[in-house]
Amino acid sequence: MKPITLNTLHRYAGIVTAPLLVVQALSGLFLDFGLFRRGEEPMLGRAVSGVDALLVRLHFGPGLIGDAYHLLLGAGILWMAVSGWLLYLRGRRARRKLAANAKTGASMTGKAPS
Repeated sequence: MKPITLNTLHRYAGIVTAPLLVVQALSGLFLDFGLFRRGEEPMLGRAVSGVDALLVRLHFGPGLIGDAYHLLLGAGILWMAVSGWLLYLRGRRARRKLAANAKTGASMTGKAPS
């Protein structure tokens, strides 16, 4: 069995986190920019119903399920940032090592690498 690598964990976390992030972003945009406001100020002393209620429930997620959803989303975003940075540093280190090896190989043979 092949061991799980940082690349694999990063990919799977992205697959899980991306739909949650899209739901948060779209519901927040619809609530904030008022596509469903119908000329009213958002949530100022009025009962929220219909599509607005669905958007509020999706975005704010009341209760234990909402808390778990936001915790999963926050942890996923944090993991993606940290693991993405680690992957970048690993790639940068490999590129520098390759460039250093190419320079040393060229100076030993006296020819420029092709």
